[in-house]
Amino acid sequence: MFRGSYEAKVDEKGRFRLPTGFMKLVGQKQYGPEFFITSFDGQIGEIWPLPEWEKKEAERALIPDESREKQRFMDQVNFYGQQVEIDGQDRLIVPQRLRGKARLIGDVDIIGAGKYMKIANHETMMQRVEAEGGSG
Repeated sequence: MFRGSYEAKVDEKGRFRLPTGFMKLVGQKQYGPEFFITSFDGQIGEIWPLPEWEKKEAERALIPDESREKQRFMDQVNFYGQQVEIDGQDRLIVPQRLRGKARLIGDVDIIGAGKYMKIANHETMMQRVEAEGGSG
């Protein structure tokens, strides 16, 4: 389970290093080098190990293709999403469209979210946490 938060930097090419703590879990779970990075709101990115994302897709496959809910889901995740592969320096690339919309350049936060991780501009994440404060 991905938990905790780490600071990272996204360089001008959109690359960021996956935090060591999360890399250990990727290795332990034998997820492999492929990930799906997407967003449901264009503000916070989601970093899914591909095997976990494929489980989520399999759940959605049970919903009829004509379903508006399914179409909205597919449009949103595919608009912002891309399948990426981790490089030899434990780096992933944030898809350009998501990088621009969510301002994922420079200082970002990588946050554990159970089966996946979130990536957010530091200010965006601070505002979200402060706005939700006290709701735990």
